[in-house]
Amino acid sequence: MTGKQNLAGKVEALEGTRILCIGDVMLDRYVYGDVERISPEAPIPVLRVKDERSMLGGAGNVARNLAALGAHVAFASVVGNDEVGQEIARMLDDVPHLHASLVVEALRRSTIKTRFVAMGQQVLRADHETSSAVAPAQQEELIARARSLVADVQVVVLSDYGKGILTREVCRAVIEAARDAGVPVVVDPKGRDYSL
Repeated sequence: MTGKQNLAGKVEALEGTRILCIGDVMLDRYVYGDVERISPEAPIPVLRVKDERSMLGGAGNVARNLAALGAHVAFASVVGNDEVGQEIARMLDDVPHLHASLVVEALRRSTIKTRFVAMGQQVLRADHETSSAVAPAQQEELIARARSLVADVQVVVLSDYGKGILTREVCRAVIEAARDAGVPVVVDPKGRDYSL
């Protein structure tokens, strides 16, 4: 069996698999346009905007991709009480086979990464984000939701983008709950502290 056939078999095996994905959700926004001149205010390109698109990013993209491959995905994360968080919630609701369980933290800023693209090249990326650890009350709520979902899944995916959702406490609680339920855990770590 070739590597491609082996991979295709594994992708097909995802069909109908029940997966819990937990991690840092974000919004990826792309602003497309043309650059035809330099600004008179500073030596920077002027982007004439032609189109804008948004998509789920971070762990949201992981969950969306798993659902697109036929898995039934329960997704848990934390967003801020802001327009970006509401847009993320709407986008998650539109994904077939994906059920989102979002915890809202009032003082948190939902992550949005805006990429400005001209002639197929990124000219700038602007990030609005919170990377500090999720507040204790929302951390406990996230853990409680994850524990309630673990019994109904076949695998847990921890998707860490370093935005403070997967704290040491969340990781340990979710891994322990999965171990107790006999559910394997797949970890996509960010950073170098693998003790998490």
